[in-house]
Amino acid sequence: MRQTRIGSLAYGLRHLRRAPDMAALRAASSPEELARLALIPAGRNLGISVSFLPAHLRAEATAALLACRVLDAFEDLSDRAVASSAVTAAADYLTGATDTPPPALPAVAAEARDSEAVDRLLAERIGDIRALLSALSAEGRRRVDAVIVDVAGVMARNIDAPLSRVAYSEGVLGRVTHYACALVAEDVLSEADLRELTGCVAVIAQSANDLRDNEFEIYGVADHEELKRMVMLQLLAPALGGFALLARLGPGTPSRGARAAMAYMTITTTAFLCSVVDAPSPYRRKVGAALLAASSATYWDKMLDRLRRTADLAIHRMLDASPDFADGANQATQVLGAGDPRSMPTSLVPLIVDTTFALVQTLPEGPLTGELPDAEVRTMMIADHLAFGAMERVPPHEPEALQALATRLQLAALDTSTQGSRP
Repeated sequence: MRQTRIGSLAYGLRHLRRAPDMAALRAASSPEELARLALIPAGRNLGISVSFLPAHLRAEATAALLACRVLDAFEDLSDRAVASSAVTAAADYLTGATDTPPPALPAVAAEARDSEAVDRLLAERIGDIRALLSALSAEGRRRVDAVIVDVAGVMARNIDAPLSRVAYSEGVLGRVTHYACALVAEDVLSEADLRELTGCVAVIAQSANDLRDNEFEIYGVADHEELKRMVMLQLLAPALGGFALLARLGPGTPSRGARAAMAYMTITTTAFLCSVVDAPSPYRRKVGAALLAASSATYWDKMLDRLRRTADLAIHRMLDASPDFADGANQATQVLGAGDPRSMPTSLVPLIVDTTFALVQTLPEGPLTGELPDAEVRTMMIADHLAFGAMERVPPHEPEALQALATRLQLAALDTSTQGSRP
């Protein structure tokens, strides 16, 4: 990697766990200095990932990240009565649709969280963020402007009439993830599959954020344990989609730095979600693991295999906490490792169906003569959870899609039955 990239990465790692230096951010004398100082406080591990990128991508990704943080500020810190119009006004100013800055955020004595203090400062210096965007190439500006408009639109709609958490995640972080993948990767997926699978990654990332921020009110829960159970149970199908996406993106991303950025975010997010259920982290040295994964297709596949096995362990650790499924984790069937993600479908519903029946094929053949062992009961429970998840993905007003799902389930069941009857 070039020296400037190494310097950016070293600076980021040194400041990753430190409280933001608000005085230094306020004193930044140029948009470029503000961007350099704000990248890690605003993005944390995402800022580290940006630091892996080559220079021409790093500048664009930094501007996009900081612009989205400005939108976050107007979404979360505005008075609720004007928040929707404030987000829209901020987007219009950032993209140059208007030269009128949005109204200032309401003053407060102190923010509850460091992240909110950083977001507020970026909102106050929205003119500098607009200058960063103006300095991009015409193509880069077009890409980032499209993200800003789309993300602001979803935020405004959510303020006016709250969306489901999945719909919000797919519309905001999903749009950002789609932009990032399209920026660095070659055409390895259809546009429809790319949007669907980047939406899966977004749901995972948003869930991790919600757990960190203890979003009890959004989920209608009373404490962290209840929040953890609710959030973690919704992540199985998105995890399948996330691993399917990464299996294609790794070989389809020419830049080693971009591959390292993707690997780092995947490793750190997996590590956090594992820590929530007291499962071990996949790697102790996350930066080194990301760089190694980026070095070849073989190491990329080894990283994904390790992450799938770690995530499988986390699934069973979570189920161990339930008195109904307290035994059998060590013998339980792998879920995320049930098939080779490179040969599995990249459309989410077929991917879920194929994984469901891969689990079914691990169950004993023939009629039951007694109760199943705990591990096989757990496998059946997970297969049922996935099958219902596939149904939830199909809009009820699309009969053709429902018919296609029914046909796929029937064919998969017949295939499983045929394989089970072979000598």
